[in-house]
Amino acid sequence: MCLACSTPVRGQAYGAECLAGVLGPDVPDAIEAKVHRADRTIRTLGLAVLATALPWSRFGPGSGAFGAWTRSGRWSLVAALAAIAGLALATARRRPRLRNPTWDVVTASLGALVVVASLLSVLFPPPFSRPWLGPWFAVVFGASAFAASIVAARTAEEPTSAGI
Repeated sequence: MCLACSTPVRGQAYGAECLAGVLGPDVPDAIEAKVHRADRTIRTLGLAVLATALPWSRFGPGSGAFGAWTRSGRWSLVAALAAIAGLALATARRRPRLRNPTWDVVTASLGALVVVASLLSVLFPPPFSRPWLGPWFAVVFGASAFAASIVAARTAEEPTSAGI
């Protein structure tokens, strides 16, 4: 058994096969809940990435498809890059060595960056334009990703504080 597959319980290391027998019948539900929370973060960040494909302004730069990806929309580009980085990190978190709650905090920070950059894009749109759909959807999905990552980080810390 490798270090990534072992789970310490009461001073001994167990693999995934034996863990349910040691901890009881409700452990698979807890494992499924953690996977469900990770999937929720991936879904919301994926939707934030899709929001960058919407028009970010009514006219002028950013008014077409992939409106966040314009040079004149500085904050929209920051939001788009943060959404992609968060999605990549959340997807990579499925690997056992990245299942540390610290990575959930990093993912939450990227979700918050999507929110802040999208709001700044609304407040400071490109010259001679007005914000439209993209930044508002990015705000909603970035905030959802932030919340899902914080919940995942908090639930990942609970078993260690309970002394299991």
